[in-house]
Amino acid sequence: MEPLSMAPSASNSGNADSGTNATGPLPQLPDWVAWLQAGLTALLAVLFLVMLGKARVQAERIEELQERVQGLENSRALERTTGLEQQLRSTVERLQALERSSARIDVLSAENSALRGELRQLRRSAASPALPPGPRPEAAAGLDAKPTPPAAGSAPTPPPPVRP
Repeated sequence: MEPLSMAPSASNSGNADSGTNATGPLPQLPDWVAWLQAGLTALLAVLFLVMLGKARVQAERIEELQERVQGLENSRALERTTGLEQQLRSTVERLQALERSSARIDVLSAENSALRGELRQLRRSAASPALPPGPRPEAAAGLDAKPTPPAAGSAPTPPPPVRP
């Protein structure tokens, strides 16, 4: 094996003396250099293909992870939505119960007002000096101080119902 040198060969040294700087052919490279170049080229091609494959696998893995994250976010959003729907249903049920209670209170208030009006009317009629002919209002309301005894052979009459 000969070392490569860039120095002109001995046959060209005469030309150097003449003042012309002519260059001769480059020395022949050894056979192993061509094999080395081919091996390095193949190695680079294989490395490129391996890197390309790894990049594709990594991209697929990243896509899979992104889909998982999206699925988790969707499931969490669904859970939150379900929880909010349940809260809304319970709130609606409570509001409906409240409305029913309010309507019942209104009905009871109206009944209470009517009963108070009747009671005032009864008190006024009991306090008036002139009594109209016929049954007294106290007897009709069950407020008679002396109950009339039942007639012989007749069933006793129950007192009229008292409203609360």
